[in-house]
Amino acid sequence: MAINILEELRKRLGLPELKKVDPNTQAVKINTDEEKEHSLMQAIAPAAVAGLYDCVRSEEGLDFLTGNKSTPDWLELFFGKNAPEVKERLALYSDNSSDAVQTHFNAVALEAVKILRDAATEDKRRNSIRDIMGTQRDFFLPFLPAELKIGILLEDTTMDDRTNKMEGPVSTLMHKIETMITGQESETDADRKRDEKM
Repeated sequence: MAINILEELRKRLGLPELKKVDPNTQAVKINTDEEKEHSLMQAIAPAAVAGLYDCVRSEEGLDFLTGNKSTPDWLELFFGKNAPEVKERLALYSDNSSDAVQTHFNAVALEAVKILRDAATEDKRRNSIRDIMGTQRDFFLPFLPAELKIGILLEDTTMDDRTNKMEGPVSTLMHKIETMITGQESETDADRKRDEKM
């Protein structure tokens, strides 16, 4: 079964349920004061997984994640020259200081990397890491606030596209077609194929 890094992060860090972005308004509905308090993690957790997803797509990022055990500035590693803007957007979104964003982002990203490394098989580790991250897009996109413009900053504007946050019969069909074209399957598809083999 494919691992959902965002959900595993939430559990390990003891975070409340993350709210999905409303595909119509492109906003996360925050109703209570308690939900407002968690807006920093609502933004950081999916942004960190999105950065990790993008990092694995480059050979340099994949090399770092498979072999290097140091703890870098994860914002810098994931977002490069756009790291200061990501930090500022996260701070504005959550009404927190840049220092708080930096500290929390690094803690969340480190835990996400640990989850990824733990889930990857030792044999053919590079391929395993790439395969695991290839299944993550459908898990983090519904929770990634569009106003952060993470997709633009990662030069992948499809991340901010509202159609990626939609659910329902037609959207599910379209996501399946996208999966067939890209060769990356969702957790549900992988489970169904494994069940059919049994």
